[in-house]
Amino acid sequence: MGIALGRGFDSCRLLYAFKRFWMEKQIQHCLTALQSRHIKGIFAENFEKGRQKILDLIPMNAVVGIGDSTAVKQMGILQILKDRGTKVLNPFETQGNYLGTKEAEEARRRVQKEASICDVFLTGTNAITQDGRLVNMDATGNRVAGMFWGHPISIVVVGKNKIVRDLDEAFHRIRNIIAPNHVRIRSVELGGRKRKAPCAATGECSDCRAIDKVCNILTIIEGKPSRTNLNVVIVNEDMGLGFDTSWSQTRITKIIKNYKKFVWISPRKNR
Repeated sequence: MGIALGRGFDSCRLLYAFKRFWMEKQIQHCLTALQSRHIKGIFAENFEKGRQKILDLIPMNAVVGIGDSTAVKQMGILQILKDRGTKVLNPFETQGNYLGTKEAEEARRRVQKEASICDVFLTGTNAITQDGRLVNMDATGNRVAGMFWGHPISIVVVGKNKIVRDLDEAFHRIRNIIAPNHVRIRSVELGGRKRKAPCAATGECSDCRAIDKVCNILTIIEGKPSRTNLNVVIVNEDMGLGFDTSWSQTRITKIIKNYKKFVWISPRKNR
C-alpha cells in the first residue's frame, strides 16, 4: 500500500530533501574526482560563501584577469575585488560612449592581452563531468587558455547546473543547448552583434562552418596544468547558461532569466 503521507509528513519537503541530497552527492563526486586529478576542488553552499572562498584564493595585491563568464558576474565578486583594492582586468566592461566603435574594440583587446598573462585568472566553465573533467567550447580561446596557461593561479567557478554525467553528455549539452542559446539570445533577443551562424536563427546546432561561429575551440582539462594552480569552486547554486531539457520549466526559465541579466553583449559595430 505504501506509506501514507498524512500525519504531518510533507511529501514536498521529502522530495526537496532527496533532490538536495542527490545534488550534494554529485558535487562530492566531482570534488573527489578533482582531487584525484591534482586539481583543488572547493565547495560553497551559496553565493556568499562562494565569494569568500574566491577572495581567500586571491592575494590582495594580485592582478586578476577575467575570462567572459556569466557565472562570475552572478557571483558579484568583481566589485568586491575592486573595492578591496585588487586590480581587475575585465575586457567585458561597457566602454561608455565608445561602445561598438573601433576604439572600444581595440581597448578591449588590449585588456584581453593583459588579462591573458597576470597573477590570477578568474572565469567559469561550460561543463564539469562527475569524474572531474572541465569541458569548454570557445570562439576566441582567451577564456579557455587562461584556465591552464599564463597565470600562477586560475580559478574556475562552477554552478551545480554545470555538472554532467560524462563527456558525451558534456558535448551534447554544449553543442545542442549552451552554444545555440548563447548565440541566439545575445545576437537576436538582446540585440547584440549579428551573426551568420545558423543557430542564431534556429536555436539549434547544425555543425556549421560559419566564419563567426562560437564553437571554434574545444578543450578538456584532464588534470592539473603543470605551471598553474587550478582551483575549481563548485557553488550549490544554478549559475550561467546550462540546463537539461528534462528539468522543470520553472528551473530552466530562472536559469535563462539570470543569464540574460548578466551576460555580456557583443556590441554591434558603429559605422
